[in-house]
Amino acid sequence: MKTPWTMAAVVAFGVLITTTISLAHSGTLWSWGSLSVDLPAEGPYEPESGDSASAVAAHGDEPPPTDGHPVAVADELEFDFGVEKNQTNDHRHVFHVRNEGNAPLRFVGTEVSCTKCTFVDLGTEELAPGESGEIVVRWNVDTYEDYFRQSASVQTNDPAHPLLRFVITGKVVRPLELVPRELVLSKVQGGEREEVKARLFAFFDEGLQVTGHQFSDAATAKYFDVELTPLAKEDLPLGAKSGIELTVKLEPGLPLGSIDQNLQLTTNLEDAPKANLPIRGQVTGAISMIGKGWNKDYNLLEIGMVKRSAGKQAKLTLLVRGPHREGLKLEKAEQPDPDVLKITYGEPSSVKEGSATLVPVIFEIPPGSRLVSHMGGATGKFAEVTIPTNKPELGRVKLSVKFAVVED
Repeated sequence: MKTPWTMAAVVAFGVLITTTISLAHSGTLWSWGSLSVDLPAEGPYEPESGDSASAVAAHGDEPPPTDGHPVAVADELEFDFGVEKNQTNDHRHVFHVRNEGNAPLRFVGTEVSCTKCTFVDLGTEELAPGESGEIVVRWNVDTYEDYFRQSASVQTNDPAHPLLRFVITGKVVRPLELVPRELVLSKVQGGEREEVKARLFAFFDEGLQVTGHQFSDAATAKYFDVELTPLAKEDLPLGAKSGIELTVKLEPGLPLGSIDQNLQLTTNLEDAPKANLPIRGQVTGAISMIGKGWNKDYNLLEIGMVKRSAGKQAKLTLLVRGPHREGLKLEKAEQPDPDVLKITYGEPSSVKEGSATLVPVIFEIPPGSRLVSHMGGATGKFAEVTIPTNKPELGRVKLSVKFAVVED
């Protein structure tokens, strides 16, 4: 009869043997005192008849597939061409791209920001790992803008860089360039001299010359003069080969009101024989206008739509200051439609203790006037009115009138 101690020893020995056999199946030798169990390692896998082909491949001699992918690297993504002549074609730049990944890099599509002026050519549609290739971007320059900025994009199979965007920038120049493009004279004082400057640059010809000039508004041309001075090389902007500084001088006597003049230049350049410099501004002085419907910023009287049967009247007041107001007389107004727009003057009166003179100016459109439009834009230009004075020091008053005579 076995005692409880004997039975416990048998159970413990059985557990020890079972654990040792289990470890031996994994190729492990476990020693404990003088007891040693050493079983052979597991042999090669032998598939059973029910295993699939994929299972065979996974346990075969070939290594499992890798997770490789392409990596697109461009040496540059933006190119500044500097200065280029307007209305020129087929400019080009080569961008270099290499594949730093471990799978083929494929170019799968292209797109451009301007289909008429920007184009992209692919040297190849695929780059092997470590291989480099060229992407050529071409562009045409034909724009009113001073700067060119367009892009060409290439779609790739690189998950980190699915779109490579190549940008082309630069300054667009014309054979001749005026800086500024318009002269603005704000609040020129009537009866005083004034001068402003501009510069004319030639970007493709040396020895620029202005061979002639004239002012478009013959009525005020006598109040303008121009002086021409060649520019030294160090005074030229980037890309310009020659230039001239223009000094436009205004003489006393320019009519009060808005300035609307153009300096037309003739040059010695075959590809740019003409240039035009607008001159805009306002002549102010001892005379000013006040009243309902008067817009001093635009020197404009707004009467608006006038029914033919009713007619309409507007009144402004001419305010004259300074010593030359004594004995002032307004002469007959000059304007395009004297039979429709009748301008008369009231009696002068002194105000501010005799320091200023007020003269009423009445603008009347009589009932039954013919249909006419001076609303501006496509409907017809504003009526340009000039009021001469008997004082050369005060000059002439110029203003615009906005109105139209319409059917009832």
